[in-house]
Amino acid sequence: MAIIKPFCAVRPNTVYADQLVFTTMQAESVSGDLNKSESLPPLKTLLETVARQRPETPAGQAGAYEEINHTLQNLIEKNRLWREKRPGIYVYEIVTKNYRQTGIWTLTALSDYTNGTIKTHELTMPDSVRRLKNYRQHTGLEGSPVLLTYPPHLVINRIIAETRANSKKTSLGNREGFHRIWKIEDEVTITKLIEAFAQIDIVYLADGHHRLESADRLAAEQQAAGLAVFDTISSLYIASDQLRMQEYDRVVLPVESIEKDMLMDKILENFSVERVRTNRPVQPRETHTIGMYLNGKWFSLVPREVQSEGVIKALDVSILQAQLLLPVFGIVDARTDPRLKCIGGEKAMEELQTLLEMHPDAIVFTLCPLTVNQLIEVADAGEILPPKSTWIDPKVPYGLLMHRH
Repeated sequence: MAIIKPFCAVRPNTVYADQLVFTTMQAESVSGDLNKSESLPPLKTLLETVARQRPETPAGQAGAYEEINHTLQNLIEKNRLWREKRPGIYVYEIVTKNYRQTGIWTLTALSDYTNGTIKTHELTMPDSVRRLKNYRQHTGLEGSPVLLTYPPHLVINRIIAETRANSKKTSLGNREGFHRIWKIEDEVTITKLIEAFAQIDIVYLADGHHRLESADRLAAEQQAAGLAVFDTISSLYIASDQLRMQEYDRVVLPVESIEKDMLMDKILENFSVERVRTNRPVQPRETHTIGMYLNGKWFSLVPREVQSEGVIKALDVSILQAQLLLPVFGIVDARTDPRLKCIGGEKAMEELQTLLEMHPDAIVFTLCPLTVNQLIEVADAGEILPPKSTWIDPKVPYGLLMHRH
């Protein structure tokens, strides 16, 4: 069962949200203006990045955490941030020109992670987990939620619809999109939500593996030491029919020039290759089709063999890695090899074009986005996705609703 609970959020004063939350120069607050006398850095810089910029020494990190805690308190005292007095559960919605997503923002019991209610699909890196655990321990602060997905649920859907229709909303945004928040304070409705989530046997972690792992480790350490335990984590639940999966493409930046004919011969060993007559970028929308840009030309690649053993091996990202990137270019790890760039999301094609202008010899491979069902199959099988396999929306801005233990 999924265990959720309400919380008292720390949230930006809407007049200052364009500075504190939205970090682009084009940011526009709904209720404020861009000509305030006091310029504020974004919350992510004030409350998170400062810790990364300090030396990795006990004294350096202690100073960073002290500064973060002081800054947070100062922002609250100066009314730049509001700390809510009554707990609630929130309906959150993001609206862009291309899509709309709505979900439930709440706290999740970390016991759901340890008992297997939350299933995962990625490995975590020990150093990242260590840094996040230290940050959580010394600040108690969560600036953004982990992202969880679950099968659509009739009661949850009805509560979301009724809340959107009948409750007052806060709307913040910029040219990239608008973020809308409705707070549920009614105890009867909150109880219905808690009971509805308790009926869900399994939820799937879409984004936030390092944060969840670090939170679980800290809670175990606190419990063993007889300290107060931070036993929940800020979570955004998006139903599986609302989750958006986008492509995560690969770009190889050769260290030295490559003989193109020889390269094509190697690729032909494992793939059938067809030249795109229009020479338009290939953005695959069917599995087992891979786009390739080489020497100014676009091609469509289809693997000659697809392994049926295991969920992971049949994924296009695995096929590309095992049958092309590793044997042809010697790329072992997509996370660490400097010759490989991974680009995903709504603006992937724009970023690819920019990268090609900077590196004319680059070789691009475009992939069909994973589906939500594939993600769930991987998690259910207890398997781990290759690095940089999924670009999942929504991406929630840091500081929109914060939770402090």
